[in-house]
Amino acid sequence: MKTVDLVERIEGEAKLVCSWDDGIINDARMEFLNFRGFEFILEGKSALDALVYTPRICGICGQAHLKATVDALENAYENMGEKLTVTNKAKLLREIGLNIEMIDSHIKWFYLFIMPDMAKLSKKEYSNYEPFSGKKWLKGTAIASEIIKSLAIIGGQWPHTSYMTPGGVMSDPTLLDLTTMENYLDNAIRFFEEEFAGVSFDEYLSFNSESDLEKIGLDLKDFIDISFEKDFHNIGKAYNRFIALTNSISFKAGKKNKRLNCNLDFKNICESTRYTFNVDSNKESSQAYGWAKNVKYLDNFYETGPLARAVINERKFITKLNKKFDDSVLTRVMARMDEFAYLLHKTKELIKQIDISEQSYIKPKFSFNMVDETTGISSVEASRGSLYHEVKIKYGKIDSYNVITPTVWNLGPGDKDNYSIAQKAIIGNDSIEKAKIVLRSFDVCSVCTTH
Repeated sequence: MKTVDLVERIEGEAKLVCSWDDGIINDARMEFLNFRGFEFILEGKSALDALVYTPRICGICGQAHLKATVDALENAYENMGEKLTVTNKAKLLREIGLNIEMIDSHIKWFYLFIMPDMAKLSKKEYSNYEPFSGKKWLKGTAIASEIIKSLAIIGGQWPHTSYMTPGGVMSDPTLLDLTTMENYLDNAIRFFEEEFAGVSFDEYLSFNSESDLEKIGLDLKDFIDISFEKDFHNIGKAYNRFIALTNSISFKAGKKNKRLNCNLDFKNICESTRYTFNVDSNKESSQAYGWAKNVKYLDNFYETGPLARAVINERKFITKLNKKFDDSVLTRVMARMDEFAYLLHKTKELIKQIDISEQSYIKPKFSFNMVDETTGISSVEASRGSLYHEVKIKYGKIDSYNVITPTVWNLGPGDKDNYSIAQKAIIGNDSIEKAKIVLRSFDVCSVCTTH
């Protein structure tokens, strides 16, 4: 038997196709069918135009695409012999903007995507999580809207800001601006304590054992209760293998497969188009069924995202949950909610470090028009995981642009005898409802995947 389900309430649309044997899913694939073509649109454009185009790849993580582009262009400058000077103030404002976007995304994901589907499976009454009308759905939307205002203060708008540029940022906040940003984050901390987790923020940040799950209340407890009621602490497991590509102020790079290795080489990243449509039909594989590619590191599939970052950064609470429950739905969702708290705390610290007397921007001495050819690469930790950009510039114009998104790492088409991360996590489930929650636990982004 085969079933085909449309996965909705994500960025774009995707199809989940499952094959069944005696009531159990024995094969699964995700089909991403809406081609967008940003990489082709960028070809022939002036190099700096990418700062405007790439943030529009996604309405959720546009900030991450902007920073990835800025970092790739600055790497291209370095490769043409001019390492740009970026002040500490500019570095902090970039990191703060990225973190706020992730905080906003995490809270929306919990209330708008995970909990409405989880609530439907429970025998208990959870109608407050009903999409579009439930009180908790509306509450999650409201606090997310408040949090993102703090990004608009330095970015000028959200989404699709373009305030980062090679050499710094086009933003010069005052002390009042920074205080206002802190106030928005304080509102989010109060929400965390009084509406979300039912425990003081400082006490939550001290959690270091799986037994601390029992101290959690309110909406996060609802998720934990449903998880144990429906066995999600045993469901959704893949390879327990993780990767984070980026060293930043907030995270460190590394991969973990039994042992933690912090030395990564981008040359070990490999893309495959065996199951991927091609805009040139003459080059298309006969096995193609969607626009997602496969991406591996040293020929292995790795999970990227908040759980990977927590494990690689050895945050104690999530590390203990991962040790007890592996890479289950419970652990994956808790890791993302733990990152919500971690980033609130971290971002407040970063705001306090800003010296407003520093310059925000130092103009590069040269332009891309002054060299024949250069290339640049970058990686950024986005809400859903590691984002990779690669640009080749000739005579000031973009010759090629390649993007590898977190969804491609997690939800690629896999191989016939080697399933991708999400495929591995879905196979073995006994209902399509559970399979879709496993898929949601990775936060599907169709528009990023089919960029």
